[in-house]
Amino acid sequence: MLHNRKLGRLLILIVPAALFVYLSTRPHVRLRADMPPQFVDIPAAAGAKQREAEERLAREYWNCALTVIQWKYTHGLQLPDSPPEQFWASTQLPPGSEPVSSSRVRYWHRLQRVWLQPSSWVTVQTWNTDWLTKPIARTLNRFENYFKDLIQRG
Repeated sequence: MLHNRKLGRLLILIVPAALFVYLSTRPHVRLRADMPPQFVDIPAAAGAKQREAEERLAREYWNCALTVIQWKYTHGLQLPDSPPEQFWASTQLPPGSEPVSSSRVRYWHRLQRVWLQPSSWVTVQTWNTDWLTKPIARTLNRFENYFKDLIQRG
């Protein structure tokens, strides 16, 4: 009998804690931080300097995809035909290279190709207690408004 009581007390602690952890962790799909090799667009006849510059440019556009594009567009849906204003690379191109608008469109098309590939994405677990804190905040806000109205009438 004593053993069952201890188990009951333990379950009273463990079950709500496990439920809280389960409800507070959610899987989210994010772009991989490492750039896919097929994203880089290096011409076959490129020299070492041009290859290095192109890899740097591709990395800049990939970083833009990580920091801006993945938050603007949903995973699994096709990207629009033309690049958004925010899709830019901050790298200075060497003299004699193609115009920025040309590389921007070229890398937008490269991003469109890798966007739908499962290998470009990773699923991560994130901690989020909005399921609990938002209803509490709404309830507190309602109480606050109720008492403000009560005081103003009174």
